[in-house]
Amino acid sequence: MIALITPTGGRSVQIKHCAEFMKAQTYAGDVIWIIVDDCVPVTTDFITSDFRSGWEINKVYPTPKWRQGDNTQARNLQAAINVVKTMEVSSIWIIEDDDYYSPKYLSIMTGALEGFDIVGETDTIYYHIRLKRGLKSGNNKHSSLFQTGFKPSIIPIFEQVVSTKVKYIDIELFKAVPNVQFIKGLDLAIGIKGLPGRGGIGVGHNPRNYRRVTDDLTEKQSKTLRNIYG
Repeated sequence: MIALITPTGGRSVQIKHCAEFMKAQTYAGDVIWIIVDDCVPVTTDFITSDFRSGWEINKVYPTPKWRQGDNTQARNLQAAINVVKTMEVSSIWIIEDDDYYSPKYLSIMTGALEGFDIVGETDTIYYHIRLKRGLKSGNNKHSSLFQTGFKPSIIPIFEQVVSTKVKYIDIELFKAVPNVQFIKGLDLAIGIKGLPGRGGIGVGHNPRNYRRVTDDLTEKQSKTLRNIYG
């Protein structure tokens, strides 16, 4: 069994797309999907126990509830990890609510993790919905958190990084784990920015970063994302 962790709340559009992407995954093994919803009103009720055959849904509702200006990412990740630690899983995957995941994401990434402690995609692509433009971040020494999976043996390191309340958990996590596998050029997951609702952090959220003349999305990627997001 593999574990997926999705912190969410106040993003009704995003979580609906996320559920669509997870339902389309070709990965055939057993999955526990831990969804941490810390907002009022709750936006995850539509994801029910019969979501998919072989998938167990486990929801966590931390308190106090999120308020404008809060950054509850670290708390919510720890809440999910607390659930993971009570189960026997072979790997843990951060599935963020506001990003695109291709149907083969889990299948390819779980295979790539074999023999390594942590795996991620480099040269992360972001797509801004309002601007309809893509941006390649150029990260080559770490993966964005939404493109990251790791073995249960890394949980203590993950918890240590999360507990320090650093702004970018992904950067510090990859610094702390030596046995790393990076995937480049497949773009199995793409960061989606500019959707309504609760904001986020990171380079992809800033519209000023998309002012370059070139667009880093391929024609196929652009078509796929336009079909999904309009």
